[in-house]
Amino acid sequence: MFRRGRRLAIAIAALIALLFAGRWAAVVLTDRWWARQISPAAVGFLTDWHVLRLVLDLSGVLLASAWFIGHLLLVYRAVGSVQVRRNVANLEFREALTPGVLLAIAVGTGALLGLVTGTGTSAHWREVALAWHGVTYNVTEPLQHRDLGLYVAQLPVWRLAHGFFLLLVLLGLGIVFGLYMLVGAVRWIDGRPAINSHARVHIGWLLVGLALALLWGYLLEPYELIAGLSDPLDAAAWQSTILASPILAGVALATAALTAAWALRPRHALVAAGWIVLAFASLVGHWMVPPALGGEGASAASPAAIERLDRKAYGLEGLSEERVIGAGRPTPPPVPSFWNTAAIRRIVAGDSVDVLAVDQATLTGTRMRRPVWLATRSLAGNRLAVSAVADDRLGSKGQPLFYGPGDTVPRPSPVTLLELGPGSFRPLAPPHVFVSSGRHGVEAGGWPRRLMLAWALQAPGLLRQLPAGLMVDWRLSPSERVGRLAPYVEWGDPLPRVIDGELVWLLDGYVAAEAFPLSSRLAWRGRRVGALEAGFLGTVDAATGATHIYVRPASDALAAAWAGISRGVVEPASAIPEAVLRQASYPVELFRVQARQLEQGQWKAGSLGGSQPLADPADVPLTDQGWTDDTMTVFRLAAYERPTERRLDAVLWAAGPGGADAVRLLRLDSMSVVPSRAALEARWNRFASYDALSDSIGDDGGKLEDGPVRLDVRPSGVAAYQSHIAWSRAGAAVAWISVAAGERLGAGRSLHDAWSNLLGASAPSIPGSAQATRLDEARRWLERADSALRAGDWNTFGRAWTGLRDALGARPDTVAR
Repeated sequence: MFRRGRRLAIAIAALIALLFAGRWAAVVLTDRWWARQISPAAVGFLTDWHVLRLVLDLSGVLLASAWFIGHLLLVYRAVGSVQVRRNVANLEFREALTPGVLLAIAVGTGALLGLVTGTGTSAHWREVALAWHGVTYNVTEPLQHRDLGLYVAQLPVWRLAHGFFLLLVLLGLGIVFGLYMLVGAVRWIDGRPAINSHARVHIGWLLVGLALALLWGYLLEPYELIAGLSDPLDAAAWQSTILASPILAGVALATAALTAAWALRPRHALVAAGWIVLAFASLVGHWMVPPALGGEGASAASPAAIERLDRKAYGLEGLSEERVIGAGRPTPPPVPSFWNTAAIRRIVAGDSVDVLAVDQATLTGTRMRRPVWLATRSLAGNRLAVSAVADDRLGSKGQPLFYGPGDTVPRPSPVTLLELGPGSFRPLAPPHVFVSSGRHGVEAGGWPRRLMLAWALQAPGLLRQLPAGLMVDWRLSPSERVGRLAPYVEWGDPLPRVIDGELVWLLDGYVAAEAFPLSSRLAWRGRRVGALEAGFLGTVDAATGATHIYVRPASDALAAAWAGISRGVVEPASAIPEAVLRQASYPVELFRVQARQLEQGQWKAGSLGGSQPLADPADVPLTDQGWTDDTMTVFRLAAYERPTERRLDAVLWAAGPGGADAVRLLRLDSMSVVPSRAALEARWNRFASYDALSDSIGDDGGKLEDGPVRLDVRPSGVAAYQSHIAWSRAGAAVAWISVAAGERLGAGRSLHDAWSNLLGASAPSIPGSAQATRLDEARRWLERADSALRAGDWNTFGRAWTGLRDALGARPDTVAR
């Protein structure tokens, strides 16, 4: 009976191993077939990637299993016999387990513990691959004068190995100690602990391992402190660490020697004294020495060195600082942006299944570039449509204008710029698709090949009778496509671009480092990082699926190291087509992190969240964006405010014209003062004309919504403007535009009217009425105020009085006098 059970267990284990091996082989083979159609270099890289992950998992499981099995076998040698209770009918008796059964239990339990502990080691393949290849910045940190690459590439692997070793030692010590207590090898006799020789030797060498693990950790502490992986680094923490770390390592080494001597000869007092001294020394070194040395809060390195490393960590080496004087005559933005992401989604939605992506881009023509919003949406029948909405111009009634194929002038009626049929590559695409012969994909082939594809893709449809020459393709989402080719990169959202008349998805690729010397810790994608680099640019053709990954022109050492590891999958920056380079915008997630760094770093640019801190540390307002004067690219802005003064203090400007990223911190002079965005919106919404407009649209069943406040920064000063969009049954229209330059405000039905009002040349009028002069506007508000006064309607009187004051261009204090 026992032999039959053992054979059954072996058969089940073999079947499970066969299923795992078959699944792994199916995934590797299908990945190779899939990669061959995209990039020959990707075949070898993906194979190496799968093999590396398998080796790491097997190594972790085998090492942990050997560790636990070995220790359990040592315990097994000390056990004379083990009895278990058995019940037969109403009789209970004890039966001793045979040595064979005990041996099987020890081996099986150790293998199970090893499987649980070692599984998941492959999750750290990035750290292993990067440490094996190495990263060199040719820049050293000022405290230990080590290259930055040691902290980025080598230190994470040192910590992983240390953590795994410590885990094995602690688990082994706990399990072994518990088993020896269970069998009576460790017990209490007359109120004193007693241990037999076999258990003492076994536990003693495990304690030696624990002491060596602690020694290893003490030696890593200075590196972890510099890399920002432990306590905040200040002068006190650094001085105490470099003083205590070697001393604690020496004490741990002495404790290991005393414990080894105890394992050989039972000198209990000596080993107890060693561990007591080690614990006390650790307590003193970590908790008492830093306050005694002083220097808490003081920097461990010079401010110049910290700034240099912060710039290196977050791509700010090219950051320039400029001052905006604002002494000239204010001018309106030459290329305004009237729409926003949310509005475009509603405009183009129509009868589409889903709006997939919306982004600002340019359409290239024979003589000019046209700023547009590109919106992609899915249609019935698994089709894909692309619309282009003009961003810098409006219809005669403020309605959106659309570009169609070959248009040089936008048209007022909605039109589709591009339409792609089923099987196109897009976000939210199905897991796989069957396509006819001659198109993109992998040939289904015969039964063995189809079985591998069905197993890997979980596509049982491949096992049916299929026509000859059928192709199958998968990973149709651009993010999944580039993510499989370069799994070491964290990719941003795909952005639609029309290049040479075809839809191409562009994706920014990021690589982050948790350990980076002396840099600020910032939140990114739900974790804290010490460095972030937008080192890659991915492209996916929406029609053919042709995929390319390039190194960005402004990449650094970390991206270069990963490009070397990928063995040709990543193409150099010089290979980026000029048309793609012109369409590449500044990486949005890098911009968010840079904006946060300038807010909290030594630059003291101001507050991004105004008077209230941001709810999410990584959430930087991205509504401030616009077009450069030549409409070559979109620039991004982050506005910093002085919370106590409700005005803008500085602006972070970033753009990537032609792929050459540029970042500038524009500090606003007192002559170019602009109120904060919240203050501007509050003042604009108090315009009596705005209230009348909102009431008029509401009476017609519509709704007036405010767009984002946009900034235009130039040497003459800072201008702010905001589009107010009217939503009705007829659709969307920009019904009102508010503008500001310095302390001067204006509003009107168009940007020209609003700027004219700001300069004092006209008074604003709501849609549906003729443009009024200042005198006509003042007369109208005076009549409304008089009527409200007679009726005792003080709310209406207040709004009318405000409108009269604005029409006359008088300040509140002037009217009061």
